[in-house]
Amino acid sequence: MGSDATRQPDAYVGQLADHARRLQREAREAIARGDYARAAALIGDAEMLAEDVHGLVDDIEHRQVDRLLGMAAQDAAAARKPQQGRFALTLPPRRLRAAIGASLAMSFALVEC
Repeated sequence: MGSDATRQPDAYVGQLADHARRLQREAREAIARGDYARAAALIGDAEMLAEDVHGLVDDIEHRQVDRLLGMAAQDAAAARKPQQGRFALTLPPRRLRAAIGASLAMSFALVEC
């Protein structure tokens, strides 16, 4: 699969999911043929792939949380500035709400892979 620093991590999630489906299909075919040694090897490969996917998902989630915390800190600092003699209590800006929603959606999608 290789590493390409210019690509986004979500591109690799799709490749990993395709590879997992391929391993599953080949393991089923091996079991149907009675080639249990091959099926066991494919299942072992799938377990190693699952560990890689979990690591990738953790990295993506940590990166998203770091970005969201940075944005929240900026917004909190902006909210503490007095506006016309009083403190403004506002909801998070639209971009923060969108980022939180996108982060949650991506987390759910990655867990389902």
